[in-house]
Amino acid sequence: MGVIDKVTEKVTALMPSRRERRDPHNELPPVGAEVLALRDNLDRWLERFFEEPWGFRALGDFQLMPTTSVHETDREVVVTAEVPGLDKAEIDLTITPGGLVIRGEKREETEDSRKDFYVSERRYGRFVRSIPLPEGIDVERAKARVDRGVLTVRFPKLETRTERRRLSITT
Repeated sequence: MGVIDKVTEKVTALMPSRRERRDPHNELPPVGAEVLALRDNLDRWLERFFEEPWGFRALGDFQLMPTTSVHETDREVVVTAEVPGLDKAEIDLTITPGGLVIRGEKREETEDSRKDFYVSERRYGRFVRSIPLPEGIDVERAKARVDRGVLTVRFPKLETRTERRRLSITT
């Protein structure tokens, strides 16, 4: 049963006189496929709206997935990730053979108690994001920083030798 069905059921339960006055000779025509598709789409939209109130894509137990980008210059590879509200203590970076792994976790608790009421709210979110890295970067000299909700990780490229040298052929 979808959200619209639940709302319709509750509204009709509040208005019993409307159900009792239904004229069997004045029935509505059967609902077409287009109307059912529209209703299903609206139902999914409403469910997603109430499940994802902060605009973040929810996965399972309220996991947040940050937007990331990777770009390359002549001297370095730069990975950026949007991590609003997280500071460096809440972010963990690991370099693996598969690439850069970014983990984040946010716990937030607020309490407001006044004379007539008490409100306590808790919010928890975590994510793990893996970004493949290209060959030829110096992971030992990588630097990371968080500024205004954006994590930036810079990987300098390894210096390649461009000098010429002759090779001797052995038999």
